[in-house]
Amino acid sequence: MQSFRTNIILFIIAFAFSVQSCNLINPEEPQPAYLEVNHVTVSSNYPSQGTNASKVKDVWVYVDGQYLGTFELPAKIPVLAEGSKQVILLPGIYENGIAATRSAYPLYKGYTATLNFTPGQTTLVDTFPVSYFPALSYTWYEDFEKDTSGGGISMETTTNSLAGLAIDSTIVYEGKRSLKLEATSSNYIIEATSVNDGYYLARGKDIYLEINYKSTHAFTVGLKGILSNDTRNIPVILFNPSTDWNKTYINLSKFVNANYDVSKFKVYFYMQLESGESTGTLYIDNVKLISN
Repeated sequence: MQSFRTNIILFIIAFAFSVQSCNLINPEEPQPAYLEVNHVTVSSNYPSQGTNASKVKDVWVYVDGQYLGTFELPAKIPVLAEGSKQVILLPGIYENGIAATRSAYPLYKGYTATLNFTPGQTTLVDTFPVSYFPALSYTWYEDFEKDTSGGGISMETTTNSLAGLAIDSTIVYEGKRSLKLEATSSNYIIEATSVNDGYYLARGKDIYLEINYKSTHAFTVGLKGILSNDTRNIPVILFNPSTDWNKTYINLSKFVNANYDVSKFKVYFYMQLESGESTGTLYIDNVKLISN
């Protein structure tokens, strides 16, 4: 009988210990609060900063200085926090139009706010506003709105080009005009660059080219490095055709940094008629060369 009681007591102790061990090994998980972010709006001062046309895909989230992650918009984000917290939302882009190269756009100023979090409840930021940082360098901006005849814009064809440039007033992203580059069977190569003798682009900076475009053909965007007695072609990115207007942010920084012997740069666009096609067109609008 004594042995039976002893066994019962030992069983109870062992059971209690196992329950406690389970609680230590698998503790109850804290309930998160949620942050819901749906949209972003980009503002700009048109006379000095150009268009506010944008393509923000993601939101980068920081809570009290801690990076929570990058989330595609719209997003509902779990937050293991309670009470009043400082939240920073940064606008995320596809650098060079590539989803694999997501980044927080370094030329947009993000959104900072103090928000209150309650476990199990959702804090809503329906739309967060962003703008360009002040004191950026707008090296080149061309929206093709100044001209109606094809002259007087800050782009020109190169000696490689067999076709000319045209201002189009029927197919535009915004405003009244865009630039049309057209290749045909007789003029099958078109190459256009920024005018003048090039731009000085400081090394060690974030340097981006923003453009709106639509195209029936693949086309290349690159830089022409101006040397003392020569010009160096520096291809940056090949874009696939896009039947709809698209916005892209092209990172030029590493190309400028790598070509340390180049004093100035020009931007170029190159398209060649594809085999079996009679015409190919590329429309460009809102060309913006910016750095910090």
